[in-house]
Amino acid sequence: MLEEKIVLKGLTVFGYYGVSHVEREIGQKLEIDVECHQDFAKACMTDSLEDTVNYERVYARVMEVVEKNRFNLLETLADAICRGVLESFPIRSVKTTIRKLTLPFPNNLSHVEVVVERKAR
Repeated sequence: MLEEKIVLKGLTVFGYYGVSHVEREIGQKLEIDVECHQDFAKACMTDSLEDTVNYERVYARVMEVVEKNRFNLLETLADAICRGVLESFPIRSVKTTIRKLTLPFPNNLSHVEVVVERKAR
């Protein structure tokens, strides 16, 4: 089967995630990508929004998860986004990538990235 997906790339959000007290207190900017995998053959034939995944609604669901939760780990946030998208849309699988752009390391590391992928049951 060919891979078909809708990708929301580079969502920049501000959230209160991290293990350290400072990260959880002042928050930080994160960058998120979300890939929704599904067969879009019917949508290609009908040219109808009802036969595909409405990425505006996916964006709204991702933002809802980000804004309503606080986790220590980016892994937990990525899992919550995957679960939220799978529960809300008829897709086969979803992959969420989260980049932490502000790091407590020397300037030789651009970001840390966490990737979580979940399949529909």
